[in-house]
Amino acid sequence: MRNSTERLTMLSLDPDRTPAHTAESMAGAYEDLRNYLLATPKRKTTKVVSIVIVGGGIVGIMTAFYLRCMRYEVTILERESFVGAASGRNGGGILALGRDLPEIPFARVSIDLWQQISELGVDAKICRSGHLMVAMNEAEAHKLQKAMRLYALAGLDVRYLSPQELTEHVPDLNRDNQGGLFSPSCAQGYPFSAANDMVSLLRRDGVKAVDHCVVTGFELAGARVTGVHCAQGFIEADAVVLCAGPWTSELGNRLGVFLPVQPRRSQILATQKLGSRRIHPFVSGNGLYLRQTHAGNLLYGGGGPWEVTGYDTSNTVAAIRRLSTRLVEMFPSYRERQLIRAFAGTVELTPDHLPLLGAVPGLDNVYVSAGYNGHGYGMSAVAGKLLARMIDDARHGAQAPKEIRQLTRLVDPSRFSDSPAAVERS
Repeated sequence: MRNSTERLTMLSLDPDRTPAHTAESMAGAYEDLRNYLLATPKRKTTKVVSIVIVGGGIVGIMTAFYLRCMRYEVTILERESFVGAASGRNGGGILALGRDLPEIPFARVSIDLWQQISELGVDAKICRSGHLMVAMNEAEAHKLQKAMRLYALAGLDVRYLSPQELTEHVPDLNRDNQGGLFSPSCAQGYPFSAANDMVSLLRRDGVKAVDHCVVTGFELAGARVTGVHCAQGFIEADAVVLCAGPWTSELGNRLGVFLPVQPRRSQILATQKLGSRRIHPFVSGNGLYLRQTHAGNLLYGGGGPWEVTGYDTSNTVAAIRRLSTRLVEMFPSYRERQLIRAFAGTVELTPDHLPLLGAVPGLDNVYVSAGYNGHGYGMSAVAGKLLARMIDDARHGAQAPKEIRQLTRLVDPSRFSDSPAAVERS
């Protein structure tokens, strides 16, 4: 019997509540953001400017990369091992399809930037094989078809595949499906090799990348942070960037600012190799996401409100059963595939499911890039380049174009300054 419950795992967009004109504006926003970030302002600087980044996940690494490209002196501090948390424990999706409309311009530019980074020789194993969202019942199919029209207006290359087309595209998929929404623009990669290659690249280029270095506090002079206290002593800084993922709120507390980022576990499972390339796109649906890795293993996972809030990264029998049952419902022929590995990461959630990206309110030289709601790996490239440009603009007294200021207001950390929790803290 076909399941009637909606389990469109990665559809953040609500097509019933999203007006068409909002979608149309996102197509132009992508072009504006892309042009802004591709332009290289010719700015002279004689002073060495030191920036300390707290957090060595992929978002911090990308921020360090783009700041170093602008010739800033960069130190990046990681409390454990680089990419030891969620940045090395995720599905590797670099996706635009499925995102809510405000994220679409950022996600599309990030896909472009990941392609550029791969062409520099970074071993990211980027494969632009698309994202396929599978409908397992008629209600899901109807919702995806309505979403398709909005995504098309937003500038995404999308099309709806019939059940027959879907099984031709992914031959092992349960034939009792209702088709699916596909975008060839999306990509996937291998988080572990990408991030480790990036760290090596940073070190070769003069970035001080220090792991197992806990930040214990900040030195303030009025509204400016003059440096960071850490396990290696005191490090002076002209600017500080908080990229600590789910630990960002704790750093905000030390600075007396409200940065609402909540941790939640997300579990991932890996099977034995399939033997041949059976699944090309990144696939989502039926309450999980999956992809076949470059090595041939099947990687699948998912999360949701049923998961625990906090930093626990142990795997549970309940999650393994839930995810594996849903995998077999989608791919019945994989029932006998052996599970060889289970691991978990900590995703970072914000109240409105959009990241905190920009200047920290109330402080003159502190910035934040965190709260990517499970999308951090894919969004890290645009997050890094955009924040580096924001910092550079501020250092030179420059202002971004009106269109960029309007777009970045959606992710401005100050949007939570008037929340009850922030007011109570002040």
